[in-house]
Amino acid sequence: ARLYVTSLVERSKGPEDKRLAGNVDASLEAVEEILGALLDISRLDSGAMKPEVSAFRVADVFKQLEMEFAPLAREKAITLTFVPTSLAVRSDRRLLKRLLQNFISNGIKYTRKGRVLVGCRRHDGRVRVEVYDTGVGIPKSKHKLVFQEFQRLDQGAKAARGLGLGLSIVERIARVLEHPVALRSTHGKGSAFTVELPVAVSMPEEREVAPSPARRGAQL
Repeated sequence: ARLYVTSLVERSKGPEDKRLAGNVDASLEAVEEILGALLDISRLDSGAMKPEVSAFRVADVFKQLEMEFAPLAREKAITLTFVPTSLAVRSDRRLLKRLLQNFISNGIKYTRKGRVLVGCRRHDGRVRVEVYDTGVGIPKSKHKLVFQEFQRLDQGAKAARGLGLGLSIVERIARVLEHPVALRSTHGKGSAFTVELPVAVSMPEEREVAPSPARRGAQL
């Protein structure tokens, strides 16, 4: 179906034809999203998705996420900032990236204006990765609800389309990795999603370098 639609988009001549072809393409993309999300949930619930834990630098994951989300943030005129860090953690790189993808995607999706800030810092001997946004916010009474499948708040549904599956996948990944996830939010004033990970004492190539005073001041 995607191949046919791509061909249709290329052959469309009038504005109305292009609009209809674009709508079909967007609909197919939404179907792909929900199928992919449901497949991930099935794998996580059945235990088929096993974590591959290793030591890696958070900055490497941040770099990939910045490349992925910077164009979307520019399109919405939102400031997306990744705070530099030299910290290293022990986790499954792929699953952690997927978890943070959902945090950042939601931050951009539900922020009309302002910024999304991503950074990390030490907390009680662990590393806490934090994603802040200046979006619509979540009432305290709904904090647990948003981590359930197909649950979307009315204000969020008006701000952007979605399936209500992103945070349910986050909850499952966090459970598989044994990484505590937390939410702080004020309705109408933005949200802060965090995930805590164990520190990697050393890396295969070299030991972690402590940040300079200047760099330390730049961290969250």
